[in-house]
Amino acid sequence: MADILLVEDEANVRNILMLSINSFGHEVVACANPEEAEQAMASQAFNLIITDLRMDGKDTGLDVLRMAKEKQPSASTLLLTAYASSETAVEAMRQGAFDYITKPVSRTELGDVIERALSATHEEQAHNPSSTSTEVKKETRSKLIGQSLAMQHVRERLQRAAKRDFTVLISGESGTGKELAARLVHESSSRTHQAFVPVHCGAIPENLFESELFGYIKGAFTGAEKNKKGLISSANGGTLFLDEIGEMPLNVQVKLLRVLQEMKVRPVGSTEEIGVNIRIIAATNRDLAEEVQQGNFREDLFYRLNVIPVYMPPLRQRREDIPEIVHAILKRLGAANIDISTSCMSQICSLPLAGNVRELENTMQRMLALSDDHELDISLLQEYQTSTQSSDLSLEKMLQKGISLDSQLEEVEKTLVEQALHQSQGNATKAAKLLGIGFRSIRYRLEKLGLKAPKD
Repeated sequence: MADILLVEDEANVRNILMLSINSFGHEVVACANPEEAEQAMASQAFNLIITDLRMDGKDTGLDVLRMAKEKQPSASTLLLTAYASSETAVEAMRQGAFDYITKPVSRTELGDVIERALSATHEEQAHNPSSTSTEVKKETRSKLIGQSLAMQHVRERLQRAAKRDFTVLISGESGTGKELAARLVHESSSRTHQAFVPVHCGAIPENLFESELFGYIKGAFTGAEKNKKGLISSANGGTLFLDEIGEMPLNVQVKLLRVLQEMKVRPVGSTEEIGVNIRIIAATNRDLAEEVQQGNFREDLFYRLNVIPVYMPPLRQRREDIPEIVHAILKRLGAANIDISTSCMSQICSLPLAGNVRELENTMQRMLALSDDHELDISLLQEYQTSTQSSDLSLEKMLQKGISLDSQLEEVEKTLVEQALHQSQGNATKAAKLLGIGFRSIRYRLEKLGLKAPKD
């Protein structure tokens, strides 16, 4: 996850770009002009700055590049323009831009250039380590919050894992902070000044998995007009984080196993292997041992990944950490001075929070939006309580129905899947995103639950 500054004067374009950048897992601060950008640069450090070239009829994007060079020297910069020319490119590069993107830009192209720019920044910091690296390191550690025994155990295990280059498998429910745990391992290891490359396996289309991970050479397939470095090679010297590893297709699992065994990568279309030096950390919200039994995950790869297992506990198992997390969230949202009544905090600590920290943050954002900016009171939780009480789950009611836990869970699962399909108007891909799972996962659930798989 990176902190990105976006400078774009057109509101619609700005909103679309913000949504895309957020979907890549990054934090984004958006500005409408160079003046706002200057204020943002003065108050926060950014990993990447993306600016439009032409704003208010002038090439003020070049001013933003010069400003970034002075105020944010460690950040990469990208120029966004609908008026690309050789002169523009030369001037942008002269001002220190990593690259320029021509409008309209596709989501795929945007994601690709952002990852390349961030990887370049990591490589530069590796050769020129500065205090900025230390600040980012401390910031990341501070985000893995909690003084409960469960979290103390997690941090101790992560620190131990960081001392060796063995693979780590982080498991836990959605929203428990698996990527933060992976970053803590990376930043506490000897690879801290090298690249940390996160890959969300559930977000890569199955037919693009191999080329995205391993890269390809020019002419490997139609449209391969130049060599492309894969994500594995981009992490060379550093850490490759494979989030939701359970979504990886079986044919790609075989190739990843070879990478773990031989530390070599063969780009698509190439006859030669390239040596790599990486540390792999994987994460999953599934029971991979069960996935192995069902034939959805390779047993040999599971044992290769599960050298150091780390379990991220859900909030319901460490409710004593919730007040500290709440205050940290408010601080990050710029609302550190807002008071929370005792009754309100007590109620927050008793919420189900099935989505864990992610759901807690959404809850705090909603409360802030509805508050008078002075105090968060228990009345602001009424909407949440109304929506959660409708499920009406209890052991007593389950026994009255005469059903087992598995049947109850299947009933809940079916209800949520049906609701997601209804909300997405029958689009399985969109439904999967609403549920926080991959397409292969929802396809499996549709078959298991006997639901009709809509055409995507």
